[in-house]
Amino acid sequence: MVNLNMIDTVGHGIHAMILAQRNRYFPLPDYSKSEQDKVVLEISGHVIDENYTRLLLEQRDLPLTTVVLLDRVQKKQPITDDAAAMLRKAGLIAGRKPNYFVEAHIAKVTGGRSEYIRNRAFDDAHYKDMILAYLKKYGSASKQDLAGLILDKLSDVLDEKQKANKLRNLLYAMSKRDKTIEKSGGKKKGRWILILDNKSEI
Repeated sequence: MVNLNMIDTVGHGIHAMILAQRNRYFPLPDYSKSEQDKVVLEISGHVIDENYTRLLLEQRDLPLTTVVLLDRVQKKQPITDDAAAMLRKAGLIAGRKPNYFVEAHIAKVTGGRSEYIRNRAFDDAHYKDMILAYLKKYGSASKQDLAGLILDKLSDVLDEKQKANKLRNLLYAMSKRDKTIEKSGGKKKGRWILILDNKSEI
């Protein structure tokens, strides 16, 4: 198997995957769910933290070790005190241990407050609240309605495909995990509505 290049004996494939994800501005490959007798690899195809994506776009010369640490921060994984001190000194993270977060940087890079506002990332809860408020007021919404509500509020760092993926992920999380909304009707023409138990709470 080694001779057929089907087994990576020097870790080149791991390094290549890390670089590929970095070049796509996506989260790095994650092995955190691995066990002693089992290796679990997760490769994300969507943005977790828009600030992380923006930093990779704006500072393409960041050392790979720094990118790996920032990736751990965006995934809420622990980092050492020395690593946190280094990232903080570089202005790349903020917050207090263990709740560090990737720091918004665009104002320093461009010198423009309006540019910072267009590129800053809001917490997912902000967008979820917007969707819930819309459904509370209007009763239901098509995906196109919600796209019109949310997409132009997302960071300008994201391209159109990434913004569409962000909306899809929000709707999936709200319907499958949060259980606050559900889809009524067909797959294409169905409309999003509040789940009955949540109508009086919003």
